[in-house]
Amino acid sequence: MKLSKRSEEFIANVRMYLMTSGKNEREIDEVAEELEDHLAELERRGESVDRITGDSPKEYLASLEQEMDNDYGGWLKYVPAFLLSFAAFAAMGPAIRGMFSLNLLQLIGYPVVGAIVIVLYRAMFRKMAVGQWSNKKLFFAGGGLSMLSVLLFVGVLLASSFIMDPFYTAGRTGNLVVILVSAAAFAAAAMMMGSWLLITIPVALFLPEWLILSMPLGLGDEAKMMMVAIIPYIAVALVVTAQLFYEKRKINHA
Repeated sequence: MKLSKRSEEFIANVRMYLMTSGKNEREIDEVAEELEDHLAELERRGESVDRITGDSPKEYLASLEQEMDNDYGGWLKYVPAFLLSFAAFAAMGPAIRGMFSLNLLQLIGYPVVGAIVIVLYRAMFRKMAVGQWSNKKLFFAGGGLSMLSVLLFVGVLLASSFIMDPFYTAGRTGNLVVILVSAAAFAAAAMMMGSWLLITIPVALFLPEWLILSMPLGLGDEAKMMMVAIIPYIAVALVVTAQLFYEKRKINHA
């Protein structure tokens, strides 16, 4: 029996909530299968998801979370991928502009921003699971958070350039090496995570910037800077939102 759209979305939200809680992937699959059978039986009797959740899906998900053991060790395998991708994000933009340098504030600030971004995305996914978000809300939340993440990295870069002198400044060859190493880091992180998102986001962010900066000088430096400040972030927002839609649809049909 094919489940109703509401039941399929509920199972997808349960998966999302438990994944962001650090639960074991195999156990999450088992819970989802049990829920699917239970909901199919309820729908045959003319009942719905409300029979399981009562008046509070949030309380139901919280109780389900407490009943399952945490599997933080299984998620630690993703830490190197996060570190590689964050380092590459921080390095590639300045290198494309021929301005890569390092100072102490950057070495401290970028990991802090990375941790903040992880916490924000985790919070967003959990609120999505509990709140049954519409596609419109998902678009604005996903796109807005992706742009905020990029702006935080840019903020650290700008603040560090005003506050502290670099202890290393790359030349032309150094910037090229940083670009190539960053691209390799994105590819390695994508393979480790099993997600093309870690390649599509950098492409959406840095390829437009490189193309804009490579345009003929006749365009005007001010126009180029304005385009660099807007177009890449719009591209990233669209890519992230499209990926969220895709993942949600994939989970619904799992």
